Amino acid sequence: MPVAGDLAMDQKTVLKEVLRLVQAMVDVLSSSGWLKPALAAMEVSQMTVQALWDSSPNLIQLPGVTAEVAKKAGEAGVETVFDLMDMEDEDRNKLLNMSENKLASLAAVCNRYPNVSLEYEVVDADEVSAGEQVQMVVKLERENEVELGAVHAPHYPKDKEEAWWLLVGDAKTNSLLSIKRVTLQRKATIKLEFNAPENVGKHDLTLFFMCDAWAGCDQEYEFELNVGEAMEEDEEEVAE
Repeated sequence: MPVAGDLAMDQKTVLKEVLRLVQAMVDVLSSSGWLKPALAAMEVSQMTVQALWDSSPNLIQLPGVTAEVAKKAGEAGVETVFDLMDMEDEDRNKLLNMSENKLASLAAVCNRYPNVSLEYEVVDADEVSAGEQVQMVVKLERENEVELGAVHAPHYPKDKEEAWWLLVGDAKTNSLLSIKRVTLQRKATIKLEFNAPENVGKHDLTLFFMCDAWAGCDQEYEFELNVGEAMEEDEEEVAE
């Protein structure tokens, strides 16, 4: 929101420091094992950089896209940057109704918007015992080949390079099991480690891939972890 005088200076000062505070919030929440508050703090980071609220259309991140244009796009079923990029040129130009220069600026930002493919694997998934350490390997690859740099964030007072969080959690119990801060150029292989639940049986977990600067490009993958009895318990039963 536009503000004047001392408020404008205060706003600029606060914005320069607020991301460090938000990242510290994520660290504290993560160390406490709280999943949903940590995810909310990550979304606050995105909203701060892009000057969005959680109810704002993601398309407003793009240059020249007003609330009215975003509303019109939403009514046409175009809600994300990826939806816009998948449209035929003629349909997109008709929807946006922009000059060639504005379309070129918008296209340049769309081409830099992170399009990341993610593959994951739980190592020895068939041999997980209660309470033992589980390792997950995550492979990331950026599909758009453009020169990386600061994200498009005209309302943020300084340059911001994108970064990510990878985390594993149990949404039902609000438990954060593992988290790692990630920077991504073209490709990266990340290893996450966490302790398997103590309860024997099937557990529904989720892998989250969260950006700290762009909105609308987060990913999440649900997976099932089948936890068997701990080896120590098996040995005690044999001894008895």
